[in-house]
Amino acid sequence: MFYRFLKRHPLKEFDNFKKAVEKEYEKLDIEFHTVNYPISKENPMENPDHYAIFAYWIAKKILNNRLIEGGGESKLEILDVGNTKFSNMFNSINNNVTALVLEEPLDNISDVKYIKHDISNALPFLDKTFDVFTSPSTLHLIGQGRYGDELNPCALLEFLEELNRVTKDSSKAYIMLPLGKDALLFGYHFIYSYESIVKIFKYWNVTDYMVDNLVKFGTISKLPLPSCGRFNKDIDVSDFKVGDYKIIYLELSKK
Repeated sequence: MFYRFLKRHPLKEFDNFKKAVEKEYEKLDIEFHTVNYPISKENPMENPDHYAIFAYWIAKKILNNRLIEGGGESKLEILDVGNTKFSNMFNSINNNVTALVLEEPLDNISDVKYIKHDISNALPFLDKTFDVFTSPSTLHLIGQGRYGDELNPCALLEFLEELNRVTKDSSKAYIMLPLGKDALLFGYHFIYSYESIVKIFKYWNVTDYMVDNLVKFGTISKLPLPSCGRFNKDIDVSDFKVGDYKIIYLELSKK
């Protein structure tokens, strides 16, 4: 056993590997500067980041919408608030994407139309302009001045009135929100229960959703994944403390 350990000792393996490399590459007159780094393991998660999950989820949903409603030919008019630049760039390949931002990007290779606008104010669009609305982890932040926007306690409710105005009757919305006991963390964000989300988005029906059991915050942040896995439809937050939350991804359809 001890002999096998010596044969597989990390330093011995490194030294043997280094000598073998030097011997072979010396024939090509190449000399490497060698450093011994610890072995890293591959991340077993396909998408550990909830923004990446959202980007994939909505791209698949939007593609299905185009195939079902427009035969895949016509471009959808998409309004976005707070999505990642990459997700918007990807969706702009086959659709017209208008992104509302607080700061315009310094570079722009895509066809995304960026408009600098605080969504606490009325939206600068005509009625019934958009087919799709996307927004990950943003709507619960607005009105608190966290990112330079105006302080407005009713910002979300007022924005949803405007969103109802500028979206078409058959519109879809894809959003990502913190799921927990209803709470206002002033200067940070709101947390909503599923029941409150349904009430707040009164112009919309929830047609699909999934709960992320990996991305969680507060006292529940260290809890292991449940036996059912990372994604499920468990919206029960009765055991949560105020400030605890998980991520919920929602698909909404206009009523």
